[in-house]
Amino acid sequence: MAKKSALVSLLLLAALPAGAGVKASGYLKSFWQYSHSALDRRAYNLSTSRGRLTLDGEAGVLRGQVSYDHQVAAGSYFRTTEFRLFGYAPPKPWLDMEGTISTGTTNGYGHGVFRGWVGVETDDFVVRAGRQRVAWGTGKLWNPTDVFNPYQPVTVERDERRGADALYGRAPVGELGQAELVWAPQENWPEHALVARGRGNWAGWDASLLGGKVAGSTGSLIVGGDFAGTVLDGTLHGELAYFSPEVRTPYWKAGLGWDYTFPNDASLVVEWYHAGNGQDDRRRYDFASLRSGREVGVGRDYAGGSLSHDLHTLVKAEAVGVANARDASTFFYPSLAVNPLEDLWLTAAWQRFGGERTTEFGRQPNQVVVIAQYWF
Repeated sequence: MAKKSALVSLLLLAALPAGAGVKASGYLKSFWQYSHSALDRRAYNLSTSRGRLTLDGEAGVLRGQVSYDHQVAAGSYFRTTEFRLFGYAPPKPWLDMEGTISTGTTNGYGHGVFRGWVGVETDDFVVRAGRQRVAWGTGKLWNPTDVFNPYQPVTVERDERRGADALYGRAPVGELGQAELVWAPQENWPEHALVARGRGNWAGWDASLLGGKVAGSTGSLIVGGDFAGTVLDGTLHGELAYFSPEVRTPYWKAGLGWDYTFPNDASLVVEWYHAGNGQDDRRRYDFASLRSGREVGVGRDYAGGSLSHDLHTLVKAEAVGVANARDASTFFYPSLAVNPLEDLWLTAAWQRFGGERTTEFGRQPNQVVVIAQYWF
């Protein structure tokens, strides 16, 4: 009943009259993928079309946002072994705000709330409840301290960041600091997360410290922090987190990177990532954690980077590369985006996976991706 009540309140927000200060935006997006099954190597295609309507509401100190999706997927992917074993939908969040409208042998039609929160915002504090993005950490490819929105750098939709169903609070501390608290509930206490974070600036460097309970067990804890500051005309950033999951040996996660903007406005990012709970033994890789969204990799050490440049005001090129430093498997994602009409972007991309069949990335087939997106 609580979940249904949350959905009703968000739909009421969407129904607010324009006089209450509601702004509408969104996009229409279609992307086509061609690849092969990693299990039986049979070719498949998948076409996905999505319409997203975003409403931002404001009335005095009250704020709210709803992003509502309708999505249709069709193609021979629905006949693959992967689909039979793992399905098509991403990991389910806590609040039940998604649903399947219809399915066929080679298609599916569903809808749901991508973002949906209500809250209060004043000069002294911010409080939000619902599905939202909790953007913690300073990394661009990996965020060891972001326990609410794990992001996988090999994802097809690089601009989509999963949200968390949570209660969020923030208050300023001094001129440049702030304190944050996030509670992400679940059905059972072991899967709850309750983490506090303090952030400040010292001598031009941003830094934060965080700690609290994370999902995993009744007493699983995290302590960590991040930093970012100017070095060699670029930004040096890093994150460090110590996890004590109670049910296994404690471990560290860490990330270190540097990003730089060249005089021609090209942007470079290089990063290193260490996951103490990862594996060196390929036979023990936990791919189930990847599919569930709990982890962003199965190995222990990674290196990665990205380079993007506007070749023209209407043309943008980008390349992302990631390597598992222990098994020598690689991922390469070059893309070219063109803006032929106002608010319309066309993107062609290639996901290239390299390495032996038993490695993390080598087991995955290459993929061609074509995307069309219109913003309104």
